[in-house]
Amino acid sequence: MTWDPQSDFTRPRLSPGTRLNGIYEIDQPIGLGGMGEIYKGHLVETGDPVAIKMMLPELAENEAAFTLFRKEASALHHIQNDAVVRYYVFTVEPVLRRPYLAMEFVDGRTLSNILHDNGALPFEAVRSLMQRLASGLQSAHQHGIIHRDVSPDNIIIPNSDVARAKIIDFGIARSNQHGTVIGSGFAGKFNYVSPEQLGLFGGDVTAKSDIYSLGLVLVQALTGQPIDMGGSHVEVIEKRRRVPELGAIDMRFRPLLEKMLQPDPANRPDSMAAVAAWSLGSTASGRSAGAGSVPNRKGRAARILRRIAATLLLLALAAGGGAYYFDALQTPIALVPPSPNKPQTATGEKPGGPAPQPRSTAADKIRSFVEHYNGGNCFFLTPVAIGEHSALIEGLGSSDKPFTTFDTEFQHAIGFDPDIRVLQVTDRQCPAIAFLARLRGGDARAPHLDIDQENVRNGDVLNGMVDRYGTRDVDLILVSDTGAVQNLSSQLKPGTDAKSFNIPMRRAEGAAGRQPQLLIAVTSSSPVDALRPGQPAEAEQFFPRVLTDAARSSKSLSAVARYFMLEK
Repeated sequence: MTWDPQSDFTRPRLSPGTRLNGIYEIDQPIGLGGMGEIYKGHLVETGDPVAIKMMLPELAENEAAFTLFRKEASALHHIQNDAVVRYYVFTVEPVLRRPYLAMEFVDGRTLSNILHDNGALPFEAVRSLMQRLASGLQSAHQHGIIHRDVSPDNIIIPNSDVARAKIIDFGIARSNQHGTVIGSGFAGKFNYVSPEQLGLFGGDVTAKSDIYSLGLVLVQALTGQPIDMGGSHVEVIEKRRRVPELGAIDMRFRPLLEKMLQPDPANRPDSMAAVAAWSLGSTASGRSAGAGSVPNRKGRAARILRRIAATLLLLALAAGGGAYYFDALQTPIALVPPSPNKPQTATGEKPGGPAPQPRSTAADKIRSFVEHYNGGNCFFLTPVAIGEHSALIEGLGSSDKPFTTFDTEFQHAIGFDPDIRVLQVTDRQCPAIAFLARLRGGDARAPHLDIDQENVRNGDVLNGMVDRYGTRDVDLILVSDTGAVQNLSSQLKPGTDAKSFNIPMRRAEGAAGRQPQLLIAVTSSSPVDALRPGQPAEAEQFFPRVLTDAARSSKSLSAVARYFMLEK
C-alpha cells in the first residue's frame, strides 16, 4: 500500500499510537475511501510495517459490507504469489468494535500515478510488467478467484521497479458473476471492465475477464493514456463489441493485445499463463531503459479523468457487486468477536471511551431512499455498501426495467448515479421477492446467510452457514426457477451460534440452460406452522400462507436471501 501525501484525509481517524488487539500499532493514515480508512502501522512485537484496512464506524454493523470485507481476506488467504499483496490477518478490534484487515505494506506508487507523471513505459518495462501481473493473476485463477477490477489504480510499483509490481484490492474478487449492471455511474467509471461484466456474451465472468482488463492496462502502459472505453451505458457496450483501435501500439505487442482484447472471451488467450509465455521478441538495439525501470520524465498528455466509485477504490474497504463469497466458510480466518460489554478505549485514549460517532447524514438519506422505494411487485433492493457519494446496490427482480427507473429517480433525489447489480429471477419466483420486500423494515433483525458458490454444477454440494439469529427459530427455504418451494431445514447442522449446511444440488430432468435459485433463511420468534417441512409447494401459495400464519399468531418474521445459478 502506498501513502498519497496529497490525500484529503479530513474525516475522523485513528491517532498514531492507537493499538489494535494489542498486536498492531497505528503509525499514520495513508488513504481514505467512501467505505473505510487505510493506515500504515507496525507489528508491536517486531516493528515490521503493515498496511491496515479499517472499516468506517458507521459501516461496522453493516452485514453486507462486513461480508465483502471478509471476502477480501478469504481471497488473499488463498493466493501465495509475490505479485499479489500478502494477507496477514482479518479480525475485529474489540475496543473500537471495527473490523480490519492487516496485510503487507508495499512502499510504492500506483501504476496510474506513474503513468500520469512519467508517460508511457519502455517496451522492456511493459514486457516485465505484463509477465509479473499475468503470473500473479494466474495464481489467483488457479484458486478459482477472479479479480474483476484489474486497473492501474490496483497495481502498486515499489521503487519505480515494475518487475516488483504488486496487485492489490481483491475486495470484489469472487468465483463468478451473473446479473445485469445498471447505472450511468458504472458506465462512466469502469474503464477497464470486460464485455461480459456488462452482460455481453452471456454475462459469464471467468478468468478471461481479467485477461481483457489486463490488456487495457498494458495499452495504457505502452501509450501513457487509457483507451477511452467510457461514455453512456450504450456507448460503453458498443465499444466492447469490437477490438479497440491499436494503431499506436508497438508492433511487437500488438498481436498479443489484439488477442487479449477480443470481445468474445472464447477468442482470448486460454489463460494468464499463456499471456505470460507469449513471445514478444526483443527490444530494439540502443534502447537504454532497463527491463523493469520507469524513466523519470513528465507525461505526454494529461490523463483522462475517471469518475471512480468509492466502493471500488484501493482506499475502499468494501467493494464490489454483492455479498458473495469464494470458499469463505472453509478459510481459517482469525476472528476476534466484539466485546459484549460496553466498549472501552483503545490504547492512547482517555478512560470512558471516545464520543460516539454519528452516522453520516448523506448515507442515512441514501439508505432511507433505497429502503422506502417501491418498484412494484417483483422488485427488491439491498444496499450492499453506501458512502457519502457512492452506493453499491443489489436488486432481485424479473425485469431490468423497474431498476432502470430506480436508477433515474435515485440520481434525481440523491444527486449521483448508483451502481446497481440486478440478479434476474423467473416470474414464478416473484412471490419470494414480494415476501422479502414485505419483511423489510420489520422489528426483527435479519439473520446472516453465507453460501460458498454463485454457480453450482449439477450434482455439486452447496455449502453454507446461517448465523446471527440469536434465540429465534430458523428455517431454510429453497425456491427453484419453476417456483417450487422446499424446506431444507433438516439440512441445518446444530450449532451454538451458527448452523451450517451441505446441500447436494440436482437439476430437474430435461431442464435446459442455467437455472436461477433462491436460498432464503427465515427466522421467527417461535415456530410457524406454514414453514414446517412437508411436500414441495408452489411459491405463489407458500409465501402468502406463511405471512398469514405469522400474522394470525403474532409471530415476527425476518429473512435474508442468497441467489445462485444451477448449471449443467
